[in-house]
Amino acid sequence: MANDEDDAAGQPPAKIDHNSPYFLGPQDRPGDSITPVRLNGDNYDNWANAIRLALRARRKYVFVDGTITKPKPPCTEDDWITIHSMLVSWILNTISPDVKNTLSMYDNAQALWDDLRERFSVVDGPKLHQVKTDLARCTQAKGMSIGMYYAKLKILWDELNNHEPIIECQCGRCTCNVGKQHEKRRADERFHQFLMGLNAESFGPIRSQLLTQVPLPTLNRAYQNTVQEERVRGMTAGSETPDILGFAVKTDGRAYGRGTKIDKTGLVCSYCKYTGHDVNSCFELKGYPDWWGDRPRADTKTAGRGKGIPKGTGRDKSMAKAHAAVADTILPQEPAACDKTAGTPLPGFSPEQWQALITAFGNPQSSSGRMAGPSIEEADWNG
Repeated sequence: MANDEDDAAGQPPAKIDHNSPYFLGPQDRPGDSITPVRLNGDNYDNWANAIRLALRARRKYVFVDGTITKPKPPCTEDDWITIHSMLVSWILNTISPDVKNTLSMYDNAQALWDDLRERFSVVDGPKLHQVKTDLARCTQAKGMSIGMYYAKLKILWDELNNHEPIIECQCGRCTCNVGKQHEKRRADERFHQFLMGLNAESFGPIRSQLLTQVPLPTLNRAYQNTVQEERVRGMTAGSETPDILGFAVKTDGRAYGRGTKIDKTGLVCSYCKYTGHDVNSCFELKGYPDWWGDRPRADTKTAGRGKGIPKGTGRDKSMAKAHAAVADTILPQEPAACDKTAGTPLPGFSPEQWQALITAFGNPQSSSGRMAGPSIEEADWNG
């Protein structure tokens, strides 16, 4: 008997299978940071979700959620202490120093996990109400892409899962697949939430098309179709030529209603001996133009322009000053050519299009018709 006990005491401990949650490998160290998310007091939901994923990946979450509360063979009491010490170290490594200083000493990972949840987890009622309110108000703003809009919804849906998890059978004897039914109902609800928030102006037709399908497509299929529609609209918008709403004409130094002032102050007329013009533009020699206001009256209708008018008569000395005034006036230059041979003032317009534009606005009357009056050969209209 004594020999049997000595033999049992001398046997090596049973090995723990590497797939067992009790297993700790050489890669598991107390200083490891299992997630980059740090608990700072305001981000408990995100932090808890990150820790949950990291521990499940290592098959260790069962020690903090209450699934395993005491050691089972082949795990010994020493193994149990080792595992919880490792889990406590991992959790503390993901907590900010300010929060860590407020914590007590723990040697059990489940006790630490429950304490953090009670202190930092927001009450489900107000938090759940806020998440559902944000979901109801989540819409695709003008100019927002489908990807950005879907990302906003996805964040809210993931947060809602933390407060309203999928209903699953607890007894283990359910044959009606209540979990699958609840999951299908939630998927349909999210499908409608996605369509409701779409921009009606841009995606109204594709939304109607998706809603009329029987059975309803999945959320992923709806997302794929709307993204394809967005890309098609983008290609179409890039190939379309925008309507011409207005235009401006800029010519090479010339414009309607503008001209170049010609300085003739140094000229002397050889006919009337006055300055400000030359003999080629002398009104006393050539005759006064029709647009000149108080011009000399002709004695007869047969008198030629400028003939039969004595030099210096018909006007006082102020008449001579008119030559200088006329000489200093701005002589209008011809506008930019817009006939068929010279092209069009606007680039991109064909001569036919430019002519049609002129015809649509109507041709203005000629200036000669508006400024018509009695010539020097005619009797004055005023009698």
